[in-house]
Amino acid sequence: MSYIVLARKYRPQKFDEIIGQSHITTTLKNAISYDRVAHAYLFTGSRGIGKTTTARILAKALNCEKGPTAEPCNACASCAGINQGTSLDVLEIDGASNRGIDEIRNLRDNVKFAPARGRYKVYIIDEVHMLTPEAFNALLKTLEEPPPHVKFIFATTQAHKVPATILSRCQRFDFRRIATKDIIQSLRQIVRNEKIDIKDDALILISRYADGSMRDAEVILDQVVSFAHCAVGAEEVAQVLGIVDEEVLFGLSDAVAKKDPGRALKVVDRLVNEGKDIGHVIAHLIEHFRNIAMMKIGKDAQTLVDAGGETLKRYEGEAAKFTVEEILYVIYTLSGTIDFIRKSNMARIPFEAALVKLTKAGSIVSLEEILRRIDKLEAPAAPACQPAHTSQADRSVKASSHQAAISAEQPRTESVSTAPPSTVPSAQPASGVAGEVADKWDDILKRISTKKMSVASYLQEGVPISVESDTVVIGFPKSCKFHKEAIDSPESRKVIEEALRFEVGRDLRVKLVLTDAISGKNGSENGGGEGAGLAGQAAGKKGQGREVDPLIKSALEMFGGEIAKTFDKPACPTSTDRPAGRESA
Repeated sequence: MSYIVLARKYRPQKFDEIIGQSHITTTLKNAISYDRVAHAYLFTGSRGIGKTTTARILAKALNCEKGPTAEPCNACASCAGINQGTSLDVLEIDGASNRGIDEIRNLRDNVKFAPARGRYKVYIIDEVHMLTPEAFNALLKTLEEPPPHVKFIFATTQAHKVPATILSRCQRFDFRRIATKDIIQSLRQIVRNEKIDIKDDALILISRYADGSMRDAEVILDQVVSFAHCAVGAEEVAQVLGIVDEEVLFGLSDAVAKKDPGRALKVVDRLVNEGKDIGHVIAHLIEHFRNIAMMKIGKDAQTLVDAGGETLKRYEGEAAKFTVEEILYVIYTLSGTIDFIRKSNMARIPFEAALVKLTKAGSIVSLEEILRRIDKLEAPAAPACQPAHTSQADRSVKASSHQAAISAEQPRTESVSTAPPSTVPSAQPASGVAGEVADKWDDILKRISTKKMSVASYLQEGVPISVESDTVVIGFPKSCKFHKEAIDSPESRKVIEEALRFEVGRDLRVKLVLTDAISGKNGSENGGGEGAGLAGQAAGKKGQGREVDPLIKSALEMFGGEIAKTFDKPACPTSTDRPAGRESA
């Protein structure tokens, strides 16, 4: 008897023998048991995962002499004929070579005849998406209302090419890729039955290369056994399939970790001389770093990495050499290299350039670390006289004393003003909500700038002058009418109100007004009372903020610099201002 390849010899003959498709086999078995078998099915999924095999088993289950039954006997004449492909009642049609309207017309004319021996006539059309639009249209009526003795089973790897009119007339079953562990388990059973001496790491490599296809795994196993004849290991599998050796991958990752571009380029030169496909090499290297990433971040990484015990230990060692950010950087760089190779005719040079980039790159810092450093740089330095362990209560007492001192000096400062005594604003800061708004006005402006910089820029010309009920009144000098109108819109007010809610902790509305004068703003005043105090307090904080910005102060300390000259912000242009001409300049 001629040799039968493993893929045919170990083809499942019952629903329970199908691997990794229990969601489909259970449904079909129940449909048979409860007499709910549909007249048309569509099996879709990638290659080698059991679509045609399931169709044949379903046909046997329907036509078995002991059935219809969910467990065909595989012994009766009907089952034997289906297994051998000689049954007149089960017709397997290749959709690629019988795709025209004439073939579908013949099928439509033949469905009216009763089955020769079994209960049902079963039409299995493989790669049904290859049928022409005319052929699909000719099949519609028959598919929707076939004779009671006819069942249609369609199989395809590209269900998106099947017309919606066909899909709506079928029960669709999506076959999944078979898990690597299930393929390994099945291959172990086959090698035990065939008495093949093969190492476990070789089975793992075959299963990974099969990419979820049981048929591909069985074909590869057949090929490798024919090559090795005796004991089969991972080296023989890699040699037959042209797979990059595990030692090469670990050598490249070690060169990247140690920043050794010369070593990495020598590995590439050897791979090219051996005739390896650079695209496949990069793909395997990406998977290699993926396994390193799983070992770095996963608590149960052993279940996520398809590798043996010794290899897992090596992956643990490699993971200790990288940070998560560095691993992701390597993966993204190599992925971009594959895209570049696909768009060009070059392969070696882009790969070498990517390895040089990876081995020359500095340490990759996470975004959280960058933000932490920025926050540290922006944080104002603590006074030298204040101990690090000073309590919050002590700081509050000192702040109160400092505020009292400012209040005591304020009248003397303003007594030299040319303004009439009746319009001198109160030196006491505004209380309650108004005080909170004034105290946090700079923080409010900063938060607004992170949301919408234009609103913050225009709002800098205004000052909160009072709080009326739940409304903060923000005043602008009449010379800044343009700034007020630029942000006097529902969208801009919403941004300001959100910043107030975050900083003050209350829902406050915003009202923008023009005033004759604002205390502390451009040297003018705004009458007495709480409004004046609020405006003066907010404006005073702006003045303090211009003296030494914390970020500038930190930069000065870092580089040992000093401020040579400061400039006051120019006043807002009035509506009558005109740009100076060349002669006046």
